Formats: sequence, structure tokens, C-alpha cells
Amino acid sequence: MLIWINSCTESHRGHIFLDRDGVINHDRPDYIKEWREVKFYPDALQALRILREKRIGVVLISNQSAINRGLITRENFWDIHERMMGYLAAEGCSPAAAFYCPHRPDEHCACRKPLPGMLAAAAKMLPIPLSSTNLIGDRATDLEAARAAGCRPILLVRGNTPPASEPERLGAMNCPRYASLLDAVCGLF
Repeated sequence: MLIWINSCTESHRGHIFLDRDGVINHDRPDYIKEWREVKFYPDALQALRILREKRIGVVLISNQSAINRGLITRENFWDIHERMMGYLAAEGCSPAAAFYCPHRPDEHCACRKPLPGMLAAAAKMLPIPLSSTNLIGDRATDLEAARAAGCRPILLVRGNTPPASEPERLGAMNCPRYASLLDAVCGLF
């Protein structure tokens, strides 16, 4: 598990977990491998600003198997991460922390979503009460990880077609659904 904690000393009234790719920035079927491939959703930036105004700490929880697939080096991964955090800070919406799983599915680690390892680690380190915390994600694995950790799952459906394995799994999820991160955040308040 790769962990980044923001050095800011802001006090938060609560926290929210967000998946990264597909939630705050466009996802790519061939993985994000360099900074030029990162495209933020404008509504996500607005949503992150609202969360900051409400003093809700944002914790990114993201599978990043491109690292262990050999598609990106750890150095390039951290370069993308640092540039993202710098961009978000300049936009007035810095996350409080980020937890990343670099493992491939066949490595059967404890941190890769749908397992709750990253959520449990974040809850312990920050501390965050899982039962009163939401996780917003765009995949069944996000929602399954939220449920396994005892969080409240929220599905983001941006109009992109989920992988073939997902419609049935997503259909079985009984949780709020929103078309944008901004809609989801506004639905919380």
C-alpha cells in the first residue's frame, strides 16, 4: 500500500473517501501512465471546493495496478500524484490523504478494492469513524470495499459504460446514484 498524508494541519469536521480515476479525473482503459493523460472533471473540482468549505477531509482510495503491471514506474506514479496534488492545491481543494494499492488482482493483497484494507488503514491513521463515512466510487469494487469496511457507498455514474462484469454487480448494489461528483456532494448536504 502506498500512502500520502497532506502536511496541512487543517481540522476536519468529518471525512469522505473518494476513488480517484473516474471520479475526480477521467479514467482510461489503458491506465494513466503520465501527467499529460490526467484530465480533471470540472464538476469534481467544484465538489472538492465545497467539501473543503464544509471542512470535510477528502481521502483518495485508489487501485493503481499499472505500477505492478509494469506500465508505470513508482517514480512516474509519484510524479503524477505530486502534480495532481499541486494542481488541486492551486485550485483550493487539497485532499487530506491518499491511499493507493499498486497490486495486480492476481497478487491477492489485502489492500486492493473490493477488500477494505485501504479504508481500514485510513480509518486507523487519521482516525475516521467508518460507519459514518461515505465512499464515492464509479465501480462495483469501490462499493463492495465500502460495504466491507462498514462505510456508506455512493455510486457515481458519469454516462461511461462500466466493464462487462459490472452491470450485474452494480445493479445489485442498493445505494444512492449520481451523475457527477458535484451532484453527489450536494446530495450529502
